[in-house]
Amino acid sequence: MLTCLVIPHYEHVDQFSSYLPLLVRKGFPLIVVDDASTPSSVGRLERLLDEHAPGTLLVKHDQNLGKGGAVISGLEAARAAGYSHAIQVDADGQHDPKALESIHGQSCIYPDRIICGQPVFDENISRVRYYFRFLTTYLAWAETLSTEIKDALCGLRAYPLDAVLKLVRGGGRRLRMDFDPEILVRAVWADIPLLYVPVHVSYPVDGTSHFQYIRDNFYISWMHTRLLFGMLPRSPVLLARKVKRMLGRPRT
Repeated sequence: MLTCLVIPHYEHVDQFSSYLPLLVRKGFPLIVVDDASTPSSVGRLERLLDEHAPGTLLVKHDQNLGKGGAVISGLEAARAAGYSHAIQVDADGQHDPKALESIHGQSCIYPDRIICGQPVFDENISRVRYYFRFLTTYLAWAETLSTEIKDALCGLRAYPLDAVLKLVRGGGRRLRMDFDPEILVRAVWADIPLLYVPVHVSYPVDGTSHFQYIRDNFYISWMHTRLLFGMLPRSPVLLARKVKRMLGRPRT
């Protein structure tokens, strides 16, 4: 089992400069995907990697595809480089790097599962952000007819690459902020088991967010509409699976 970190990056050099050394100490190979940052930011990123993480594979997009596009490029690059698993890590430093050990450990024990971070928030999280996360997770429950998804948005996850890239090729190629929740919904549809690990999450008061409320809320709303309709023809299988689990029968 070979695991690397996949880090999507877009104009986060300031935050990443203090976060990168903490990630490097964990000893994982790194794949960083720059999603068409400005030339000056890319130059700073290259110097940062040369200083702290020489040997990092840096994938550069010529045009901005969105977070999902960056993650997918990183996962595809990881598989092409021979890795079996990849841990997705956001570049803005919001996730406690200590959680990498727990996530990787669980991934080694359960290599067929997607190991997801379950956020433990600090006092800086806004009510709007908190309730938006709850709404997204609630809708994911409706789309899967289960409560297997405990949090649909956390950007710290370990993926079994073959299984997840199969989902991407099968219709999960969402390129923006809708990638994180949709890939989990499709994983539940495909009966790929999930496992959650607590992760401390801290949102800096002066942090930078690239979430664009009009555009990204449109993508997310459209995603939920598609997934709700996509659930309907799958509902007999999902309900039968739910009954089977209630009767204590293991996954096949």
